[in-house]
Amino acid sequence: MQHGERKSLLFLVFASLCCWSCPCSDQSSFAAPILQSKQRSQASENVSSARSHLANGQRAFEARKFQEARAELELAVRADPRLAEAYLGLGLLDFQTGDTSAAIQRFRKVVELAPDSFQGHYYLGMASLREQKVQEGLRELERAVAIDPRQADALYNLGVVLLELNRPEEALSRLRQAREHGSKRPDIAYNLVRAELAANRLEDARQEADDAAKIFGSDAAWRKAVGELFLRNKQPGIAVAHFSEAARLEPGSEETRRQLAAACIEAGDAARALSLLETATAAEDHYLAASAYLALHRLPEADRESQLALQMAPRDARYLLQRARIDQRVGRHQESLELLRQASEIEPNWAEPYYSAGVTLYLSRRYEDARQSLDRALQLDPNSVRSLFLYSATLVNQGRNREGEEVLLRAIALDPSNARLYYHLGAIRLRDNRAAEAEPAFQKAIHLKPDFGLPHYQLGKLLARANQLDQAAQELEAAVRYQSDLAQAYYQLARVYARLGRKDESERALSTFNEFKKQEESPDAEFTDAVQKELQPPDRQ
Repeated sequence: MQHGERKSLLFLVFASLCCWSCPCSDQSSFAAPILQSKQRSQASENVSSARSHLANGQRAFEARKFQEARAELELAVRADPRLAEAYLGLGLLDFQTGDTSAAIQRFRKVVELAPDSFQGHYYLGMASLREQKVQEGLRELERAVAIDPRQADALYNLGVVLLELNRPEEALSRLRQAREHGSKRPDIAYNLVRAELAANRLEDARQEADDAAKIFGSDAAWRKAVGELFLRNKQPGIAVAHFSEAARLEPGSEETRRQLAAACIEAGDAARALSLLETATAAEDHYLAASAYLALHRLPEADRESQLALQMAPRDARYLLQRARIDQRVGRHQESLELLRQASEIEPNWAEPYYSAGVTLYLSRRYEDARQSLDRALQLDPNSVRSLFLYSATLVNQGRNREGEEVLLRAIALDPSNARLYYHLGAIRLRDNRAAEAEPAFQKAIHLKPDFGLPHYQLGKLLARANQLDQAAQELEAAVRYQSDLAQAYYQLARVYARLGRKDESERALSTFNEFKKQEESPDAEFTDAVQKELQPPDRQ
């Protein structure tokens, strides 16, 4: 998915205003009765004249003679300054010409004169949203729905606004009501999937999309939109299914082919992505091909494709970032930093180049400089677990273990199911000679990810130190079972076996360790090695 400043989806809610009809049972007229209470007296000559001008304005509006409609409506409010329907029509005309501030004043007049006007509150809410007055827009839409809870447009737009405000459960309720009253609408189905994903209901979102596909699945645009939703929410496998169907419906679409290739890369099927990119002609094709080759650990081909992408679009920040990450992998740190500098100049509010610069500076052991870059990354993305983790590591590598631990705990609070963070928490405490506090961190990492070799290894060492040799052997055996190249685990296992009198097993473990041609590492070296493995950059952004 391309990066960039995210456009607010609040603008999607204005679609129902484009046709300038009212979302009420009488769709033909903005002059539909607003007050459900007793009617005004028609005795007054002024009122009669106002109604006549209102009717003329309505006819002109429907004939799209907007200048004439405005003149008649202005005459109507002069004749009867309390004629709410005329203010509603003038508000719609103001909104049509882009004078949203004037429209808001008109709609406020409507609800002042007719507090129970569904249309007045609805359009006031919509106009307020266009002016980015979100809370006012939300309040007016809620009032409109309270007046008439069967209007699909109002329910739908209220649901979308709640979703934008990160209130997905409430959004789901409103969107389901909109579906109930709005018949079969693809926009409602799309946002229901979106809301399910925002509420972390993955299975419900998948089922919602599958059910909706039975109705809208032949629409390639809808398929692509749903695919993008799942891809954004880190569900590339589901995204592949939707993009594949979109590609079948639009076999000549280059955009769809690239979206499918991107989803395949994210889903771990880089080979299929490359087959979709065989006829690469555009910069984006080369960029995606480079991403696929990186996923396959074919660095020379990735290097070539990345260069081609950048030659064709030298000002694309994503392509610069990809080149910088390739340079990072092969140790060209200065070249990497220069490319990242260029990327951040092009996209100064994008956190990713600053984070990647932090990685390069960390690998160059320039820890103070790394933190400066990470500070900027965290300003732009305060909830970046990666940036917090790396910031913690820079502090630890300068012996500031307690400070590093505090930063890492912030990352854990944001991502409490991340086993690797708990492993590094234990490793920091171990560096600080706090074995009793390190042990539960390793146990938590194992609980979250039983096949994670490193915490088994560290826990095995601690148990061996406490002379709990049988348990230590079990943990170290688990470590090499789950990570067969973990040389230090074989060394510790050899020592534990020897102490248990299991001589043959000890010799085999030591022989395996010697095959790696490594010396026993210190806790500091182990920590640094583990962090560097964590910093393997993602293959695509």
